[in-house]
Amino acid sequence: MRKARIAFLYVFMILLVPTFVFANGFQINEQGSKALGMGGAFVAQANDPSALYFNPAGITQLERAHLSLGVSPITPRASFESDVTGKTTDADVNTFFIPNFYYTMKNTEKISTGLAVFSNYGLATEWPENWEGRYVTGGTKAEIITMTINPNIAYKITDKLSIAAGVDIQNMDITLKNKLAMVPYNGSILMLNSDGDSKLTADDWAYGWNAAVHYKITENWKAGISYRSEIKHEIKDGTAELSLPSGNLIGSGPVPAMNIQKTGSADITLPEILYIGTSYEIGKFTFEVDGQWTGWSSYDKLKIEFEDGSQQVSPKNWEDVWAIRLGAQYSVNKMLDLRAGIIRDYSPIPDETVDPLVPSGDRWLYAVGLGFNFHRLTIDVAYNYLDDENREFDNEVGKKAPYGYVAPELTGEFKDIDAHIFGVNVSYKF
Repeated sequence: MRKARIAFLYVFMILLVPTFVFANGFQINEQGSKALGMGGAFVAQANDPSALYFNPAGITQLERAHLSLGVSPITPRASFESDVTGKTTDADVNTFFIPNFYYTMKNTEKISTGLAVFSNYGLATEWPENWEGRYVTGGTKAEIITMTINPNIAYKITDKLSIAAGVDIQNMDITLKNKLAMVPYNGSILMLNSDGDSKLTADDWAYGWNAAVHYKITENWKAGISYRSEIKHEIKDGTAELSLPSGNLIGSGPVPAMNIQKTGSADITLPEILYIGTSYEIGKFTFEVDGQWTGWSSYDKLKIEFEDGSQQVSPKNWEDVWAIRLGAQYSVNKMLDLRAGIIRDYSPIPDETVDPLVPSGDRWLYAVGLGFNFHRLTIDVAYNYLDDENREFDNEVGKKAPYGYVAPELTGEFKDIDAHIFGVNVSYKF
């Protein structure tokens, strides 16, 4: 039986590689539907298998072995109103699916172990190929996909205090697409007769670590702290593919259509995260308040260095930020739990570098959820509505384009930014 469970776990790890992920601000917190129904306020409770993400020290509370499989479909929307033309452009509306997998085991009275597979960073934004911002890097499509494999071990020091540590093994895939009107070529500028295409792709494996503490102050009052380190991706073999129609080289005359491919390298450091929170049970109610700090100042620029010595640099200068999460649960009976939550999430993106890739501002999220308990089987469902503030777009990003040329000036406002977020997890206690 144990070999069968391990074989199933291995197969599901492979199937879990996400096809699409999305998050404004490009951190993804939809990592378990019980937590999602309480606005992600879960670091102190940490009492189901998704504790492996939120606070792995909490898995010492779980008896026997637990398996949880989940997915969060997200449907985001955004529009851009141009100050130049007065035209409003809608981003393409798609639904993205964020999976999660958790397996925990109580090895001894003191030691518990677990394996998590999740995607906690990513973005996917797509804009029409003829919109005004198509010349900005990633202006028609920007996609960052991550998958993290995270084994953990937790140790119960006393009946009240547990600690945990783990390793983050992370894969990242990047795709950035945009249009081109002109490009540097043979020491001059090639003016294209129609839009060309640029596609940047890269992937990398990198490593980090995590640690956590869970403490029962009293039987009803709990506290938790969980930390995940920075993960630095050193991409060595990225590819830039340019598909160029015919054009005219300034000072030389006509040039036929051509395709150009070159390789490049880039370093991207995903930020460290700190979760801290406390929960309290009173009767059938459980309340929790959490703070989440994210060290986004690690994302200071996106710099791509090509093998021919050229560079493409996009300043970012993001800032460290906090999110505040409030959640509550009411246990109607042994079979049914009702949940709700609210989140205030602050944007790390300064006005000087906001762009079409992540047009995110400060936002509110409103959460509801249900838990259905059937002896060893639990089904958790949740819904969040994300309401993002409008962002003015009037900076150097809208005046520059890839490969060193100047694009038509783009200013305006990103508006009507929201998302519908759902979640379902099915968990089984062996």
